[in-house]
Amino acid sequence: MSAQIMKAIYARLIANVGDTGTNPLKDAVSNRIYAIDAPARTELPLVVYSLDSLDTEHFFGGVKRQTGSFTVSVYAKAEFGADSIVDMDELAFSHLDQSAVTVVNHDRGYIRNLTRGVPELDGEVFRADSTFEIVAAITS
Repeated sequence: MSAQIMKAIYARLIANVGDTGTNPLKDAVSNRIYAIDAPARTELPLVVYSLDSLDTEHFFGGVKRQTGSFTVSVYAKAEFGADSIVDMDELAFSHLDQSAVTVVNHDRGYIRNLTRGVPELDGEVFRADSTFEIVAAITS
């Protein structure tokens, strides 16, 4: 089931905003959105997301709820300045927080923010890590 959750997160990250036909986050990182790790020597800026934990609760009547915690890391060159990483982290936050998602083999899904990223400078790269929670329910 974790593959379905990872695919739902990715689908939300690359989804267009409403009927606009655009996705400011995807545009800001030139479509460089990766699961778990980015390929070596990938140009910055980029986004990497990873599932940190996934718990399943079973209820009467065959109802199940999966709750997962995941991290979205935004990377940018230090030469772009701290404002650029803060702006991209804001794009990730506004694109994911309190959003409905489609999770295969689940009836419904929802994402909400747990913690906001704080820019950290690591050599020539700024990074900001934000954590989110995804909840998916199965009623049959």
